[in-house]
Amino acid sequence: MRAALIPLLALAACGQEPASKFTFKDVAVTLPQDNALFPPRAGSEAMDRNCAACHSTSMILLQPAQTSEQWKASIKKMREVYKAPIDPADEPAILGYLEATSAELGPPKVAPTR
Repeated sequence: MRAALIPLLALAACGQEPASKFTFKDVAVTLPQDNALFPPRAGSEAMDRNCAACHSTSMILLQPAQTSEQWKASIKKMREVYKAPIDPADEPAILGYLEATSAELGPPKVAPTR
């Protein structure tokens, strides 16, 4: 306890406040309007139900090409890390839609391994 007081007393003697004092500031963010729709094909309804609530359609459609494994990892991350309520029954359709979108972009760019 005494050791913790010494730095505080030293700061008080210098007329400085402890570094742990801070102030929060409210910040407002305006997101751009996105009226794009998922192009109709197998899986577009699953994308609407599970992905469009949190992501704009354009944001998803403009992702770089990825491998099937990368898309699977993204779906898993959305579900497990961000707690997205993705219906497990829709996962194959979502994966198929994302794979088809990547196929239109050409081969995925995979980082080289060492």
